Amino acid sequence: MPGFFGTEKVFKDRFAKPIAASRNAKSSSKEQEAGAWRSKPYTSRSLPFLLRRLKEEVLNDLPPKILQNYYCDLSDLQKRLFEDFFKKEKKTVEASVGSTDKEAKQHIFQALQYMRKLCNSPALVVKEGNKQYDAIQQQLVNSNSSLRDVAHAPKLSALRDLLVDCGIGVVPDTNSDDISASNYVSPHRALIFCQMKEMLDMVQTEVLGKLLPSVQYLRLDGSVEATKRQNIVNKFNNDPSYDCLLLTTSVGGLGLNLTGADTVIFVEHD
Repeated sequence: MPGFFGTEKVFKDRFAKPIAASRNAKSSSKEQEAGAWRSKPYTSRSLPFLLRRLKEEVLNDLPPKILQNYYCDLSDLQKRLFEDFFKKEKKTVEASVGSTDKEAKQHIFQALQYMRKLCNSPALVVKEGNKQYDAIQQQLVNSNSSLRDVAHAPKLSALRDLLVDCGIGVVPDTNSDDISASNYVSPHRALIFCQMKEMLDMVQTEVLGKLLPSVQYLRLDGSVEATKRQNIVNKFNNDPSYDCLLLTTSVGGLGLNLTGADTVIFVEHD
């Protein structure tokens, strides 16, 4: 309906500028009053043209979305690190709760970040320079293990199991006379989301690289130039030989049409 709100200049002067000014944190009471006064006629005139439709009302042929939470117990090493951290930081964190001090708030945020990383893998928190690094490394070497071993990161073991359940990473029987065995394509395709790029690296190297080497995958994170991202999406959507697309939530949440997959796995939530 061209002209329904006047020309662009009229629209900006009458609606856009006063409404935007009223939403500014530093706006005066007069600006807030002007914005409220302008937003009422704008809302009443535009509302009849806005319609919200749910997916099931538009595409009846789509199957229902199934949400499933997969719980993982902490490994022994994770429990040990968690208990050590809790003993050292408990009083400091409790004292910071409810405080308006900037440093106190920052301390709580850092504690939450540590625990989030620890829930993913001990390798994300025990690094060179950490007081426990040498002792833990020596213990793990004596038991023929390492910090990046998935045995210490149940989330990574669970991810492997979920992919296998989807038929992803399952090696077909090459001795079979079935022609389809030589042209095997997984029955399901998955998007694997991580919050942190470092965790996505572990999924790529420790799960896909070591445990499921037959899986074909693509990767999309912040290091990929914005101009090249759509090409990767198109490649995944159009080529069923790729079983997985690895993404960070910051990149994958930016309006990409990832229609090639029927399964979405969040290794860690936002």
